[in-house]
Order: sequence, then structure tokens, then C-alpha cells
Amino acid sequence: MDDALTDAIQRGDLAAVRDHLAALPREARWRGEGSAVAGALIRFGGPGLAHLFYRDGEILPDGPWGDVDPVRWAAEHGASDLLSSLLLRASVPEATRRTALDAARAWLDVDPEAELRRRSGFTDADHVTVRREHLTTDEYEPRVLRIRLTTADGRWTEVLVAHRAAVTVLEESLDLSVSPDELLARARWSADPESYDWSAARHALMTRFPPAEVFRWAAERLADPDVLVRRFTAELLHFGTVDGETPDAPYAGEACAVLRERMAAEPDTETLCAVLGAYAGYRETGAILFEFLPFATDERAQVRARVAHDLLNGHGGAADDPPPEILAAMTRLARDPDPDVRAVATATLGYSPIDVPALRELFAAQLAGDDHEVEILAATGLALRHDAAALARLGELSEADGYESRAWWAFDSVQRMLARPDRR
Repeated sequence: MDDALTDAIQRGDLAAVRDHLAALPREARWRGEGSAVAGALIRFGGPGLAHLFYRDGEILPDGPWGDVDPVRWAAEHGASDLLSSLLLRASVPEATRRTALDAARAWLDVDPEAELRRRSGFTDADHVTVRREHLTTDEYEPRVLRIRLTTADGRWTEVLVAHRAAVTVLEESLDLSVSPDELLARARWSADPESYDWSAARHALMTRFPPAEVFRWAAERLADPDVLVRRFTAELLHFGTVDGETPDAPYAGEACAVLRERMAAEPDTETLCAVLGAYAGYRETGAILFEFLPFATDERAQVRARVAHDLLNGHGGAADDPPPEILAAMTRLARDPDPDVRAVATATLGYSPIDVPALRELFAAQLAGDDHEVEILAATGLALRHDAAALARLGELSEADGYESRAWWAFDSVQRMLARPDRR
């Protein structure tokens, strides 16, 4: 192995590692040299660096990585996302997957830091320092806790605390049964809704159980005294509506009743937003959700943003021609003191088919304001209503902000939409 590459891995210089691989023939990246680099990455960089490197879309090599079985290694070190990618990448023998499952399960009933110390062989004489940090590749992906132990003389070892997610992934791969309550327990253990343990449990419930069964299981726990249980089940119901088919589910009416009752009682902000989102998902598209009006003036910006997103609940129904009090509520939200609320409300109104003077006046005022994101959205809203000056302004913003900026994407999208025969 090239010493320069080893040094780059030890420094955490992922760009240098990518450059090294990019210079190789594509076939070599899949096997041979690519496997050797992967082996060096996990040996000198540990599970944290491997997680960050391969999470970003780098090619996963076939076969062993040096003298390491990557599937078992990923399970043992809590690299659940890497493990998922490895299982999708190639056919992994059942025996290997079962061995990996045992390796991950060995961490479930121990304190991860204490177990890492035990496995490292470090003693008090080594003067070990502990560093805990969350790793994530971007704001929309789960995060994972990394625990690293470092001795006074520079030796180190680390683990990613996502073994419950690894177990959940392997159980699905092996078609092993698990109960909803056990999956909930794994999510609660993390106590972190942004963790892989949490998201893996939610994904398993959504994909391994009938939707009606999941709804009733979750509905029974929406009022649980534990806020983590309420949040997990509310998120589960919300995520379950993303496909847009839930308004036609035979239990949709029951779901709306349960969620409407809960929205009036839920004190936790994140959970309430998930309840509101789930309720919108179970209601028909284009329905005006008058039930949300009391929350349009909620003191919490996150709740107001949820209302701004869902009050009109899409297009194609009554929301296309809302009554004055609904339009007034939406325009107030578009002028909200909070920038996120303003942006969500402006985007909702901008892409809607509503076209009245009050809305155009709102967009014109926002276009002259100092909120850049809202300025882009206001220009978009006017351009979609065939305002040539606004379209030109959006083009100027696109050019100023540069390729693939928010303004660039908006300008590109608007041009495409206006070119459709039904928009001319």
C-alpha cells in the first residue's frame, strides 16, 4: 500500500483517497486495488471514516477487504449504513449474514463505551481520553454516534453506536421475525430521532408489516406518557402517508379521527408536527384543512411552518379557490417573522393555482424585500403567473447565484413548467 495513501487515510483526507481511486481503471476499483484501499481505510481510518467515505457514493469493492470480511466488520463496528450498502451490493452467504448478526447482537446488552474499553485492552495506565461525536453526511441523512478512545501515546480505537440498526438490517436480510414492540424499544434506546437505530426501526415497521396493522399498533401508542414513544409512532404514521395513497385506505377515517384527537392534546413540538403531517396525509388531496387554523398562530415557528405547508393540502380541490379567511391566514404566514415559515408559506402559495390580486401584491412586496430565499420564491410565484418581469428577475438571480443554486433550480423549473402546453 502506498505510504502517501496510508498517510491520507490517517489524516482523514477523503478527497485524496477518492483521487487515488479515480486514477485507477474502473475494474480495479471494484476488485484488487479497490479492495486493498478499502482494507486500508477500515484499518487506518476506522468505522467512522469508512462510514463517511462510502456513504458518499464511492464504489464498494467485491469480496474481502484485505484480510477482513466487510459484512461482519461493519456489523461488529456498528456501521449499519455501510452494512446495508454491502448487503445490497452483492449476494452475501447466509452463514456470513448470521455471523454478522451475532457480532452486532453482542453489543446490545452492554454499555458501548465500556465494551469498547474491554475489547481494546487499554488500562488506566494508558491514560485514555474519550471523544464522542455524531457523524452525518448531510442534513437530510441520519446521524451516528462515534465513540473513540485514544491513549496518551496516540493509539486509538472506535465504534459507531448503531448496532441495533445493524441487527434490524440483518434480520430483514435473513427474513427473521421481530415484533413492533422490539423495534420501538431499539428506537427508544437511542433516544435520538435522528439516529440510524431510530430510522432503521421505522423503516422495518413500514416495510415488513401490513399498513393497517402498523396503523393500529401506532394509534394505540399515540398518547403514551413517554414522549419518545409518541414521537416515534406519530412519525411512523406521517412517513406512512408519503406515497399519497393513504386517503384511500379503508382505515383512513379512523386515522383522521385518532390524529385529530391527538393534535388537540399533544404538547411536544416535534410530535405535534408529525401528527399534523400525518393527518394531512390521510385527508384527501386538495382539501382545505380548517382544523389547522388554530395552529396558524401557534407561538412555535415549527408548528406554523407545518400549517403553512399543509393548510391547503395540495392542489385539485377546494384548496385551488380558498375562502377569504384561509387565504388571509396563508398570506399572514408568508409575512411571518420567522424566515422558515415565510419560505414555506410563499412556496405553497407560489406553486398553487390561486391567482388573485392580493397574492400578486404579496409576491411583489416580497420581491422587493431583503429575504433572499423568499425573493426567489416570490419571483417564482409571479413568473408562474406569466409575469415577464418576474421571470427576468428570476433569471438574474439564477445567474448571480450560480449553477445549481436555489435560484438556478427555480429558474430551470419555471421555464420547464411554462413550456408545457397547459401552461401557455
